[in-house]
Amino acid sequence: MSPAEPLLAGTTVILTGAAGGIGRHIAQALGEAGASVGLTDLSAGGLDAVATELRGAGTPVTAAAFDGTDEQRFAAFHAQVKAELGDVGGLITCAGRWEPKPFADVSPTDFTEMLAANATTAFVACRAVLPSMIARRSGSIVNFASTAGEYGSISPAAHYAAAKGAVIAMTKSLAREASPHNVRVNAISPGPTDTVALGAATPEQKAAAGARTLFNRLGRPDEIAAGCLYLVSDMSSFVTGTVLQVNGGSLL
Repeated sequence: MSPAEPLLAGTTVILTGAAGGIGRHIAQALGEAGASVGLTDLSAGGLDAVATELRGAGTPVTAAAFDGTDEQRFAAFHAQVKAELGDVGGLITCAGRWEPKPFADVSPTDFTEMLAANATTAFVACRAVLPSMIARRSGSIVNFASTAGEYGSISPAAHYAAAKGAVIAMTKSLAREASPHNVRVNAISPGPTDTVALGAATPEQKAAAGARTLFNRLGRPDEIAAGCLYLVSDMSSFVTGTVLQVNGGSLL
């Protein structure tokens, strides 16, 4: 019996936020699953490190650092990925920003910037990639939500929760539009996860965050990546408009 073909063999996937803690694990998981990957991030240095690592493992990579809210730049990147790696069959919008702040201290600029980092980046990526998926009648999009967008933020971060709530609403609406064309649009909603965003937290604060889950621990970035692989691959071929909770049962 011949070995099974990798899960995403022959598939090109664009990943935003690829240099972040979770993004890097998703990029690695995509490469291990046999995908060709287009990687974007604001951080040129971090992005280069991820791209170099994947290329060293034999993964075809196209990478470019730019502001994900730049619609023209993203459209050009999509065209570059298509020319170098083939039609884009998957999109994962991991780019985002987390910055807790009491609502009384959130300025209109803070609110606008948070929306831009979390919701506008997802909108721009979807707007660039979705039309060609619809034309081919094939594709899967995974947007990054958050438990804050579903239930409200536990930490003072109403502006962040509003941005992630917008991502969820957009995801469900796009699923209604795109699924008749055989294109699926879902979201993944991580719970408390051990990433660099918790770098300033004390061990006691991390333990308290982990205690909110039914496993009494923080999630791992590779566990979030596994959820992304499920949603972007044909394993979830009858799943659309869903918010997949990878939160350890922290919110039921």
